[in-house]
Amino acid sequence: MNDMEAIIHRDINCLEKIIPEWDILKNEFYEVTVFQDVGWFKSWWNYKSKKMEITPYIIEIKDQNKTVGVVPFYIFRTRLAKIIFRTLKPIGSELSDYILPIISKNYQTDEILNVAFNKLYRDKSSWDRIEWGDIPEYSFFANFIRKQKQSRSSLIKGERTDVCPYLPLSSDFEELKNKFNKRFLKEILYKERKLNSEGKLVFRRVSKEQEIEPILNKFFDLHCERWSYTDTPSKFRFEEEKEQVLEAAKNLFENNSLYLAYISHDNEIVVVHIGMTDGKRSYLYLHAMNIHYRKYSPGSLLAYYLIQDACKEGYEAVDFLRGDEGYKENWATQERFNVKFDFYNHSLKSMLYKNLIEAYQHKHFSLLMHKINSILESFKKVSTKLIG
Repeated sequence: MNDMEAIIHRDINCLEKIIPEWDILKNEFYEVTVFQDVGWFKSWWNYKSKKMEITPYIIEIKDQNKTVGVVPFYIFRTRLAKIIFRTLKPIGSELSDYILPIISKNYQTDEILNVAFNKLYRDKSSWDRIEWGDIPEYSFFANFIRKQKQSRSSLIKGERTDVCPYLPLSSDFEELKNKFNKRFLKEILYKERKLNSEGKLVFRRVSKEQEIEPILNKFFDLHCERWSYTDTPSKFRFEEEKEQVLEAAKNLFENNSLYLAYISHDNEIVVVHIGMTDGKRSYLYLHAMNIHYRKYSPGSLLAYYLIQDACKEGYEAVDFLRGDEGYKENWATQERFNVKFDFYNHSLKSMLYKNLIEAYQHKHFSLLMHKINSILESFKKVSTKLIG
């Protein structure tokens, strides 16, 4: 451990130099998911840096000349009580369902992470808060933070956040089907037969790079049409949102991690699925359905085919990722949770930030602010009448 050092990089291009290639990463580092791939990080950065002012803050842990760990942060600034505070968040936040540091299997996780966090606390003048969410609850990283919390209890706050449903798989798909609700499954199979009787129903996974863009363009069209008449129109009506998904998909494809699939009926696309795979799990990320096939429950039919294909591929599980959407209950048989931790340091500014956030989050503070706003609104109305 004495030979290790932590280096802080403030250049986003360093990611390609210090993060190993995907095949090495997933085999030689702890609990790796597709959300740690450098291609995913790059597409995330290109998208986020256009929307907000952010600065790289990437910690590389080295043992002599060898990179043994990477903790990729970024800094963003926020104003609270007329003071600008600096928050560190992991690159990939919001768009990644699981976020973990990159740690070599050839070392104890605590050994590398202690080097990184000691460096962080020595550099406390650069940040006021670390906000790290979407950490798998029983991961090596969550366990490390809990140990840290024992000695720094006043500086670390944690909470359980999102549920992450998943389905452990069996090589025998027919055996697996027995775990599903029989009435629910019967209805899906009836709709499948109905579609097959009216035309040719095909499930297909994209295997060529030139297919990615046209299938994603169909996904965008379907998503926009599906949500156009609701209070939450599709974000894919904006070009920058499309560009981010397209870039991420192409980067994932390069590492054989993209799982882009669709169902067609007589050559008309019924539903499109954007997912990923790390060779062990199939991750269900986003899908968009053709509203003209709504009565056939295309989302459920898609999940059925995806699970069947995952069994055929020999995957260990289908991961429905974070969120408690109702449709996941029909398929997932197990649940895990993500947790979130906030870190502060002993600087006066960091302690001020911590107290301000806790005050804003406190229910009595919110109630007081609501009363003050009500009084102000009443005062404005009375003033208007008197002036009138």
